[in-house]
Amino acid sequence: MPIYEYACLKCKKEYQEIVMSDGEEKKVKCPKCGSKRKEKIISSFAIVSDLCTDMPKPDLSGLPEQVRNKVQLSDYIEEKDRPKANR
Repeated sequence: MPIYEYACLKCKKEYQEIVMSDGEEKKVKCPKCGSKRKEKIISSFAIVSDLCTDMPKPDLSGLPEQVRNKVQLSDYIEEKDRPKANR
């Protein structure tokens, strides 16, 4: 589902909304003050590496600082959490 993050331009609250179309996006209101004045913000994401691969950690230096601060990299997945085919 398309979940977007917004920052209210009136009260500065950050919030998330499920938006299925452009028409629905125009109706999105701040849950705190009810304002429709908002801007999309960059969502955080996670990257997971598995012990059974030699995949290097990604270079995040080219990302904006606000994104780098939200990224959490995991060093490994424990054996018990890996699919049986990869053990």
